[in-house]
Amino acid sequence: MRGPYADLLGPGSHGSTYGGSPLACAVALKVLEVIQAEKLADNARRVGEFLKQRLGELTEKYPQVYRNVRGLGLMLGIELAANIPHLPGEGQKPQAVRMANLFHAEGLLTIPAGAQILRLLPPLNLRESEAGEGVAILERVAARLVG
Repeated sequence: MRGPYADLLGPGSHGSTYGGSPLACAVALKVLEVIQAEKLADNARRVGEFLKQRLGELTEKYPQVYRNVRGLGLMLGIELAANIPHLPGEGQKPQAVRMANLFHAEGLLTIPAGAQILRLLPPLNLRESEAGEGVAILERVAARLVG
């Protein structure tokens, strides 16, 4: 038994968010062209390695705050130490949330990825100098916490 709306949409007359419309495909191809032309994958590897190295140095300098850094390219996670000293904010909230709030107040966008992990996911065109600014914020906050 056919419903009253069975013939409302004929074949091909409806779409899907991920259905590959001509416009979406054209945009995707253009994005891939820009990634290739501007060598953004190479940049992500190079700047990501710089960032990972600098963050690793912070884990050695501030083990009371940063425990470990992991990730690939510009997709990085910072594992926080347990019981960070003098961490402000509501005690019932996870440390990662409280730390993210401190970084946001300093102008650095991070997001919690669990109770003890902060995720960094900057744009592929991040410059080394900009990554250095972010590391400086991470260091400034850690220095304040360990006092």
